[in-house]
Amino acid sequence: MGLIPVTYLVDPSGQQWAVGCTNQAVLTTTPVSGQFAVPYVYLNDVSAGASWQLAVATGGILTTTNTVQGNYPTQLLVTAPNGVVYGIQIATVGPPALGSVANGILQTALPVDTSSYTCTTPISDLASNVLERLEENYPGGPVFWNESFEVYTAIVEAENDLLLLVGRPTQTVSMPFNLTPNSVWQTVPKGVFLISDIQGPQAPLHKYTLSSYDYEQPGSIGSDWENDTSPSGPTSWAPVGMTMFVVHPACTSPQTVLISGLAYPVAETNFPYSGSETVPFHDEADVWLEMYAAHILRLKESGPEFQESLVLYQGYLQGAKRLTELENRKDPLIFSPALGAPAGIQSHVKR
Repeated sequence: MGLIPVTYLVDPSGQQWAVGCTNQAVLTTTPVSGQFAVPYVYLNDVSAGASWQLAVATGGILTTTNTVQGNYPTQLLVTAPNGVVYGIQIATVGPPALGSVANGILQTALPVDTSSYTCTTPISDLASNVLERLEENYPGGPVFWNESFEVYTAIVEAENDLLLLVGRPTQTVSMPFNLTPNSVWQTVPKGVFLISDIQGPQAPLHKYTLSSYDYEQPGSIGSDWENDTSPSGPTSWAPVGMTMFVVHPACTSPQTVLISGLAYPVAETNFPYSGSETVPFHDEADVWLEMYAAHILRLKESGPEFQESLVLYQGYLQGAKRLTELENRKDPLIFSPALGAPAGIQSHVKR
């Protein structure tokens, strides 16, 4: 497990602040004392390479100041309370409402240096156990299954499915996105699991559903909403499955918005997978991921062999249920019918 040291900054009044983020990747500063604190740290932006000073103003507000060009890292790593590591970075391209190139836009993203991830277990370690279950773990490599194209892919699919079932751990990212002009239909950026919010040029876009556009037609939206355009850009959006989303009205010229959402469990987006991609789940979840992957791969065998693998799938579902219970006990942000009042998780199961 990687260890990310805490960064301490000191404001002009002499107060020290610990830089961090929440489980939802929202940047935080916490007042501390008696630490080795510095007035600022240097970062290069993630696009043009300009250099910045990341500092903290009186009151704990993070600020960015353009400085002399230097060779600095592009991310400052911080650890969320749930153990997920994020990188604080500076962008020089973004919506006017969020700041221009001269101001520097603070973002949170997955670490560029994967060696600093909180979990260092590569999917290649899980692959050998999956092949054992398939009786294909030969010294020269598998014969019936391709390790790179099939086994690694099945493990990544297992991670995606487990995130859908459990909802944790979430790796929140925020990135600029260039809208396609004159079209309400947009493609979700590569690497984004799902979109949670979109910040427009002037204000956050209101979230609707595709059904709401088609049938409820809120506000001035008509049945021909797909043809609506506006020079000032969209005011609302809606998800469309896992790979597309719509904005309304469509912008008539190129425009940049800021997309916030969840990243895929595997940060590496190139295919085929190399096997060095790390697993973001707890180590005890490895066996459930292996069970799912072995079950999916035995689709290739079909017949009785695949039917036998349904036992593995049931074991995987039981593991997902157990992982949900464990995460619920740790996570303070859970659904509760108590109208906002604190309510604990009932740990007793009636037999």
